[in-house]
Parts: sequence; structure tokens; C-alpha cells
Amino acid sequence: MSYDVHIVRTDHWLDADSNPIFKEEVDKLVKNDKELSWSTLDFVEFATEQGNVERYFAIQWKNIPTFYWMKHEIKCSNPSEPQIIKMIEMATHLKARVVGDDGETYQIKKKLFGKPELITV
Repeated sequence: MSYDVHIVRTDHWLDADSNPIFKEEVDKLVKNDKELSWSTLDFVEFATEQGNVERYFAIQWKNIPTFYWMKHEIKCSNPSEPQIIKMIEMATHLKARVVGDDGETYQIKKKLFGKPELITV
């Protein structure tokens, strides 16, 4: 079973539909970040309540399918520390936050010396 980490504008990812991240915003983020691009091959599909199928393409990071925008949020399954750090950078541009499935918030703690530290609150 995977553990997902989400970029959302709400305190908990389950409430993301109340303050969504729109695809147009993600398009702009991808366009302005040289490390990001939309995949043309990697996607997930979900059936809607009406019986239609919606397809969501992956967002590639350094040419590797890493993140997915789906309806109201961007998410990543079983992310590594560098992927979470990239998500925090993306969230900053989207005026959003990074939260895990259990509701914890991921942040970067800057240090006077050495590399920044990833923390959960």
C-alpha cells in the first residue's frame, strides 16, 4: 500500500475540494519550472459518478513521472525526501502546503550552516 503526500490549500488533503488548485495554475507552474513537464505517456484514469472516465497525466520532474494533478491537488506516492522538498517548492509557488495522508505538514527548516532539514509538524 502506498503513502501519498499532497499539495493542497487546506489543512487536510481530504478537504482540498473546498479550496482547489486548478489545472491552469499547475500548467503555469509547469511552464515556468525548467525541471517540470507534462508527461504524454504516463497517466491515471478514474471513473466519474456519471460513468465517464477522466484521465490525469503525470507531471515529470527531471524527465521522470513523479507527481499527479488530480481535480483539486497535486500528489506523489511514496515520495523520497528530495521529492518532498520539490513539492514544498511547488507548494510555495501555488500558495499551498504539503501534507501527508495522516494530516502531518511537511516544512523545510533552514539552518545557518549546512543543508536545510525536512521536518513534519
